[in-house]
Order: sequence, then C-alpha cells, then structure tokens
Amino acid sequence: MLTSGYFLKPAFVLSMIFLSATKLFAQSEEGIDSKKNSLKISPQHFFTSTFLMSYERYLGNGTTFQLSGGILAAEKDNSNSYYDYNQGVYVNSKAKDKANGGMVEGILKFYFIKGQYTMSGLYAGPYGKYSNNRFHINSTAYVNNVTVLNPIDYRIESYEGGAVIGYQVIIKNAFVMDMFVGGGIKSSTNTSPATYNTDNSDPTFFILESQDTNGIIPRAGFRLGFSF
Repeated sequence: MLTSGYFLKPAFVLSMIFLSATKLFAQSEEGIDSKKNSLKISPQHFFTSTFLMSYERYLGNGTTFQLSGGILAAEKDNSNSYYDYNQGVYVNSKAKDKANGGMVEGILKFYFIKGQYTMSGLYAGPYGKYSNNRFHINSTAYVNNVTVLNPIDYRIESYEGGAVIGYQVIIKNAFVMDMFVGGGIKSSTNTSPATYNTDNSDPTFFILESQDTNGIIPRAGFRLGFSF
C-alpha cells in the first residue's frame, strides 16, 4: 500500500523545481523588460491634417505616464465666387483657407493585466486634453444685392477629460502597437461670428470646424511606434 510520504517527496521536489524555474523566468523577464520608454505616432490623425506624437515612460508598479503633442496645419483652395467692385464683375476667389493649431494630452496608464514586456498588456486610466486651433476662412457675404468676399478669422479652444481602456502590444521588445477606446466630457469655445457655420453653410474644413462639441463624447484610436 502506498503511503502519503511516497507522494509528498516527489511533490516537494517538483515544487522546488517549479519555484526555481519561476525565479529564473522572472530574472530573464527583468532582463527583457529593460526598455521603459516608447515613442508613438497616431496614423488616424493624418485624416485631420494633424501630426501627433506620444512619449510614454514607465514609472514603476505597472504604471506609466504618456504625454502627447500634436500640430495641425491645413490649407485648401477657396471655391467661392464674389463680386469685384474694381472690375465690375464676379470673379473666383484665389485666396487660401487655412487652419493651424495644436493640442497636448496626458494619460496615466495602469497595466492591470501585464504582457510579456514592461509596458505591454491591458491597461486603463484617466486622461486630460487641451487643444487650440485657429481658422482663416475666405467666406462671402451678401452686401448691396451682390456677393462680396468676407474673410473670417476665429479659433476653437477645447478642454477634455475622461478615461480610456486599451491594450498595448510590444513585438520583439521593439515595435509598439497601442489600441484604445474610451470617452469623456468636452467643453469648447468657438469665436466665429453667429452668421458663420449656420445650417446653410458649407465649412471648408468640415471635420476640424465641427470640433466645438460640448458634453459627453466617445473616443477610439491606435498608435504605432517603438520602445527604447
């Protein structure tokens, strides 16, 4: 008949082997996880003529801080025609509509399901964002029964705060892919005149000029980069 000691000795040996292997694996992971910085860009922001770069730094205990900065620069031919009093005829506008500005964002990430590397896995955390964009639009106005050129300069300033949840993958301790969703509360100020951007107008930069939203907004995106 087999005694309990017969099972306890092999179990003890296997436990020691398992603990030793775990310790060795953890030590090897510490060597792998030496990269605690990353630089990333946001390809989806190219659709809004914005170059956005993010820097993420590991703080310890599965926590990182990510700081992002973006620059907006857009230009478009104006297609409006207006009445030129000097020539006494209607002419096509050759002026350029322009948009420029920038944004800054900070995210505190808590990795609660860690991946293979230091800054990989499932994370969540709060964020804060500020943006300030300026527009020069060569709009037209109806004066004395004719259409005349009426340039408008204004800006949209926004504050936003909320939370995101995402998953960051690091491939071969070098390439980074960060995907996230979330939402928050946004407050915007638009200095354009009341006669501009009415229901009958056609904004030159539709996506950019419609950013003056207020209230709860969703967000989603992805970033690509490298760790170092």
